[in-house]
Amino acid sequence: MATATSVAATLLLSLLLARARGGDDYFGFVYAGCSQGRYDSGSPYASGVESVLTSVANSAPYSPYGNFTSPSPSSSSVVGLYQCRSDLPAAVCSGCVRSAISRLSSLCAWAAGGAVQLRTCFVRYGNDTFLGKQDTTVLFKKCGGSPGDASGAAMRDSALGALVAAAAPAGGGYRAGGSGGVQAMSQCVGDLDAKACSDCVSAASGQLKSGCGYATAGEVYLGKCYARFWANGGGFSSGAAGSNGYRFGPIVYGEHGGRLVVAVAGGFFTCMAYFTLVLM
Repeated sequence: MATATSVAATLLLSLLLARARGGDDYFGFVYAGCSQGRYDSGSPYASGVESVLTSVANSAPYSPYGNFTSPSPSSSSVVGLYQCRSDLPAAVCSGCVRSAISRLSSLCAWAAGGAVQLRTCFVRYGNDTFLGKQDTTVLFKKCGGSPGDASGAAMRDSALGALVAAAAPAGGGYRAGGSGGVQAMSQCVGDLDAKACSDCVSAASGQLKSGCGYATAGEVYLGKCYARFWANGGGFSSGAAGSNGYRFGPIVYGEHGGRLVVAVAGGFFTCMAYFTLVLM
């Protein structure tokens, strides 16, 4: 039977690159993490996972956020949550969540805990105590776009600063800001209170400011929030400045010739690889 210890054990990472484009690919894959701990088919824990993910799928057409706990004995209890980008229509949320659950079923089959981040939604389940807890672990980061300059970076910093300074939104945790020709947005997971959301957005903004150089687009996903910026009419494309992003560890290669640089990240995703992507 899966235990909280096994769920918090080393995670296996499955990561694909979202397509590089200016517009949103609502269901585009960003990252997934699966616990090493497993559960058996037909066990009470299996029933708990099915119950929680069914509740998540059924709730998504009506609300951008929800969390659920299975009605199992405490030793087999499963917690699950989802968060959609809360400025988008309910149909987008529902479709994204169903796609995320399908990814979980294929990538994290029989794993005691798992999480999937798509472009506009996040789904997570497990039997550890992640609900309501802050998590600013960096899980995925990408900088790109055509090379910019110091004035563009200043507008980026101002746009990201507007996200941090924005009043805590009522329900959903979505924020948007802009400065000159640069736009920015962020989304927190709904189990964070207003201050924790602001702290998470501040940490995400700091990552983009310090790590993306003169890139004209970037995004970073932390454990409980994410943030993006882009120049008007821009997006991720080949020709990004090669000096943007961090340089850690071994190099592997993915779609579109993207360079993934690996380091170890902590938090729930203990031993999950941390990726910074610089599109070459």
